[in-house]
Amino acid sequence: MIRRFTLALLFIFVAMLAAGGDIAMFENLGFSRDARVFLFGQYGIDAESSMPYADVYAVDLSSNSFVPGGVLLSDELLGTDDAVPLSLGQDGRGAMFRLIGEAGELIQRYDVNHLSNGRPIYIFVDGDEPKERIAFRDFNTDTRYSFVLYQEQRGAEDSLEASFHIEFTVTYEDDRSKTVTVGRPGYFRPKVAQYRITQVLLSPDEDFIVIVVEKQSADGSIRYMVETARIN
Repeated sequence: MIRRFTLALLFIFVAMLAAGGDIAMFENLGFSRDARVFLFGQYGIDAESSMPYADVYAVDLSSNSFVPGGVLLSDELLGTDDAVPLSLGQDGRGAMFRLIGEAGELIQRYDVNHLSNGRPIYIFVDGDEPKERIAFRDFNTDTRYSFVLYQEQRGAEDSLEASFHIEFTVTYEDDRSKTVTVGRPGYFRPKVAQYRITQVLLSPDEDFIVIVVEKQSADGSIRYMVETARIN
C-alpha cells in the first residue's frame, strides 16, 4: 500500500513538472456569521522553486468584490528564513496555515466561521469533460439552475490572455425565474488560457450563490477565483 501511494505521488509530481506549471488546491474557509462574506484560499508548490505558496481572499457576496484588506498573499512569507523548498509527498498547505494565522484580524472583523461552508449544489469531477453549459436541479428546493460560460482568448504563448463571463438562470419551484450575469466581459487577464466552473455553492442562508472558477495558464498552472450573486 505504501509503495502504491509513493508511486502515485511520484506520478503526480512528474506530471506537474511535465506541464511546466503548478496546480493550486482550492480551500473553502467558511462564511461570516451573517452569511454576507465568504473566505476562501488556495495553496500549492511553485513548480520552478519548489517553494510553498498560499493566498487568502475575503469576498463581499452582495457586491461580488473583495472586502477592504481582503486579499492576503504569501509572497512575503516565502522570503522568510523558515520557508524551505518542499519535497515529494508534501503539498504546501503549511503556507496556508501560516497565512490563516496572519489573517486573524480579518477573520475576527467579519466573524468568519470556518465550520460554515455553505451547501454545494454542483461539483466538477476530475476526469469529466469540461462543459461551458451546465444545467442541474437542486432536489432540496426543487430549484433548477442553468449556466453558460462565455470566454474569449487572444494572443499566443507569453502574450496569451483570456476573458470570461457567466450567464445563469435560476428557476424556482413556482416557475419564477431570474437571470444574472457575473464576470467581466472584455476584461482580459494576462497569462490565462481558459476558464472552467468547478463548484457552485449556496451561502448558509441560501440567499447568495458562489461560483468557483478555475483559471488555467498556458503552462498548465491553475489558480482560482469566485463570482457571487444574490438569488433570493
